[in-house]
Amino acid sequence: MGKKRRIVSSCGGRFQAPTEAIVAGVLKGCSIEELPILEWTPIDKEPLQLSLTLVCPHRQNVAKFFYEMVSRWLIPGKQVEVALHFSTNFTFSDADEHYTLSELILSFENEDQKMLAERNLSFLKREILMGVSSFYHATKILEMKGLNIDEKTSLIQENIARLVRRFPKTFDYDLFQEMQQFMVGAKQSFKAIREPTHISRILFTLYRFRKSLKQQISVEPSKRHVFVKCRKSLIHTPFGKKEVLSLYLGINFLKEHELFEERHLLSALSHLLPGVQSVPDSYFVQEGEDEELNTLYLEVEKENRRQFSMIEVVQIERGLEDEIQSRIEQLVPPIFMPRNEEEVMRNILALSQQLRYLKDLPQMVISFDEQTSSELAFTVILVRLVHSDTRSIQEQLARSSLGPNLSVDRVKVVGSLHRKYPKEATVIRVRLPSENFLRKDYSVDLFEARLYLAEQIQLVIGDVRDYNGGMIAKQNENFLQLKQELSSTALKHPLLLQNFFHAIFPVHLSTTLDPKLLKTLFSMFIDMCESGKEGVALESQTQESCLFVMTKFQDFSWKQKIFSRVEQLSLPSNELLSVQMQVFDSIYLGFIYLNPEVEKQQTFLEAIPESLSCFV
Repeated sequence: MGKKRRIVSSCGGRFQAPTEAIVAGVLKGCSIEELPILEWTPIDKEPLQLSLTLVCPHRQNVAKFFYEMVSRWLIPGKQVEVALHFSTNFTFSDADEHYTLSELILSFENEDQKMLAERNLSFLKREILMGVSSFYHATKILEMKGLNIDEKTSLIQENIARLVRRFPKTFDYDLFQEMQQFMVGAKQSFKAIREPTHISRILFTLYRFRKSLKQQISVEPSKRHVFVKCRKSLIHTPFGKKEVLSLYLGINFLKEHELFEERHLLSALSHLLPGVQSVPDSYFVQEGEDEELNTLYLEVEKENRRQFSMIEVVQIERGLEDEIQSRIEQLVPPIFMPRNEEEVMRNILALSQQLRYLKDLPQMVISFDEQTSSELAFTVILVRLVHSDTRSIQEQLARSSLGPNLSVDRVKVVGSLHRKYPKEATVIRVRLPSENFLRKDYSVDLFEARLYLAEQIQLVIGDVRDYNGGMIAKQNENFLQLKQELSSTALKHPLLLQNFFHAIFPVHLSTTLDPKLLKTLFSMFIDMCESGKEGVALESQTQESCLFVMTKFQDFSWKQKIFSRVEQLSLPSNELLSVQMQVFDSIYLGFIYLNPEVEKQQTFLEAIPESLSCFV
């Protein structure tokens, strides 16, 4: 030790001789640099007792760590009785650093138990000395040993306090409030199988996301902001540790009735990596005062229980932001539109007038009535000629797969052909589950629902003429041909393709234009979306004697200015196809100029750059 050091209590007073003697005895022949030191000695007067003494540099809760390790893990499966626990902090008169002295007196039931404890001490000593030297190692050791909820909460609090002290500009003391809300709101099963460092990381990350979102919103309040982080994690199960993928998400809402939950996130993940499922009870959403913010956490695993590769983790983290933005659900009130009986009678009269010959097909009108939280309601009006061998409409509809979703409102004869063949009108009420017709962004596809209903009616009635669906059928035929032309591109961007097709103006061109031309314009649109370039963009090309133009910009007012410029050219409506779409924060305008004259194409092309350049 060199010169004799005087031992002083942390409060400045001198220790009593017995305490000073303990410290001096432990340090005998050792230097301060060799701390921490752990020794144990038997007690002569009490043969079934053992004294353990620890001297180490002072760290927060070091005495508690020493007590927990010895009492709970000296004899595995048995709580060791601690007859006395003494702990104090001190300094040396010629040094500023603080130290801790902690002593435990252990009592055992018999000599065999005492001998087992002494053997185990040599193994436990290494973990204790490692833990008192480093808060990180102490936390890891206790996690491996197993903690109850109260002990986990204590370690999480220590993690937060350490982080706030280390990064005061990033983390504030309101993080403790979020921790309290989490510990109260999270299920016991969630907290039980996750280590304190894991839970702390969830709190830290979601807190940081919320803070970053607030900063971004203050700068760009009208823009969608998304923060995504993926990390491999371990959870404890009855069968051992299991590796899962932790997903952290922060997002802001731009409209009042937007929604994003676990099902939306799983849908986005499944598109990037099929065969992914959520870990039961791992979903957690951070609720706060800011309704426009949403921070959530979810763990996922593969259905085949295989581990995620680093390539897959990077792939998910890079692609998840765009997938999330396209899946934010817009909550809308149910639509209710009472059926207009006068309109029903007009439709019946119009359909009956179409039946002029014996071979005329049954006539059908399909009208949308209402949308509830779970169903779509339609009214189907069917008028047909009844022959001697015609089966009743109820008998035919009984074979429909629509089952209880279909009900016959009324059947009525509304005239006759040649005063011999009755014209029978049937009004049918159909309710379809809306979940069967949800698009990727969770909007209801009424177009698809109507096509499905028309197909089901034709399966049981036979060929019918869809009186108000002729253009719809032709659109669907052209759309299917376009999907075939695009092949893999259509599979990769199904929602964008559908939005693109139904944004075509004038509408009749979507039914008559060659799908190969639409394929070219859509490919230009996708290339521009995936280019990642910010700001204004314009591309053009000539193909099949047609001019294709695609533009991109962020200022919504530019759209009208460009159309005003195009209108000044006074082009015939059947010579110009236009498509306008919004993808996230950008507006895309596409044109197909169908006039083959090169000079006119050049005039049209010059009008678009001139419009863009004058806005910049």
